[in-house]
Amino acid sequence: MTTTNPNNRLLSIDLARGLAVFFMIAVHTLEVFASEEVKNSVFGQIIEFFGGPPAAPVFMTLMGFSFIYSRKSELKPRLLRGFKIFLSGYILNILRGFIPFTLSTQLEMDIAKTFPLEKINEYTILTIVDILQFAGIALMIMALIQEFKINKYIILFTAFLISMLSPFLWGLNLNIPVIDQILELFWGDQPIEFSFIANKIAFPVFPWLSFPLLGMFLGDTIKNSKDQSTTFKYFGIIGILVLVIGVAISYSNVDYHFNDYYHSRQGGMIFMCGFVVFWLYINKLILDKVPQNKFFDLLFKWSNGVTNIYFAQWIIIIWSIAFFGINQSSYDTIILLILTFTFISHFINEFIIFRQNKNKIKQTE
Repeated sequence: MTTTNPNNRLLSIDLARGLAVFFMIAVHTLEVFASEEVKNSVFGQIIEFFGGPPAAPVFMTLMGFSFIYSRKSELKPRLLRGFKIFLSGYILNILRGFIPFTLSTQLEMDIAKTFPLEKINEYTILTIVDILQFAGIALMIMALIQEFKINKYIILFTAFLISMLSPFLWGLNLNIPVIDQILELFWGDQPIEFSFIANKIAFPVFPWLSFPLLGMFLGDTIKNSKDQSTTFKYFGIIGILVLVIGVAISYSNVDYHFNDYYHSRQGGMIFMCGFVVFWLYINKLILDKVPQNKFFDLLFKWSNGVTNIYFAQWIIIIWSIAFFGINQSSYDTIILLILTFTFISHFINEFIIFRQNKNKIKQTE
């Protein structure tokens, strides 16, 4: 049994985020390449689950959690960082979407014949709203919340309201092109239902802002707790209770409440929020019980390089479609691809970190 040193409260966050990185690569690989037989199998459903609540909701909650611990407290640099991440989402759209889509259609490749061109074109691909656009907006909102020193219980209540009321906003527009483009970021809903592209607006601010706001509440609670281990236990108990409430609400109509995942309704959101809180406790428990090891060190590296890895894995995955096709791969191929994409993404992250450290050394000389 390992000691429960004070740093575990933060290392548990890195552990959860590092695991989420692996789950993310696995589920993206499955959704893009796996055949329907593989996706509908027990193996596929397990990957889908771990690529669901323990992945993006965990990422977003931990973003709010880590925000509370950030040493940078000035409003301007935080707003600027959020804006840069927001713009990086469109850079990724170009690298992983616009360029390969345009090349495949212009060259009349076989893969292009499978695209639902009545729903997908260059403009659609370029303006997809993914997690980076949402993360940038969320960071700017959190910066404003902290600047105005809003009470943590108001933040938690706001997160709850967003998760409850968001479905009533989806698809709302004013029929003014520029304004509607902005509103898409907040509550857009444009189903595409093509393979791994379920919806053009994959991460609308409503309801996804619930997760970073929940993270801010949890981070503030832990930071000001006199007994962090006990507080994490309370997280575990409360998380289970909320999770069960979400299951009870969703039970009668699972498809309605979980919708397309990106637009989960009330029951789905309550379930995922409860799961995330419970999952943080589980990760804390693991670090308290399992001795430090190289696997943990690897996950901590992935946690710190999550943005680099997110970029790398998507670009590698999408450009690999030319070789493996869409939704055609068997169990063996999927497992091999998951391991390969994880391996390559890891070393791309290592290379980027090496270059960054090298530049820092040069600047100090």
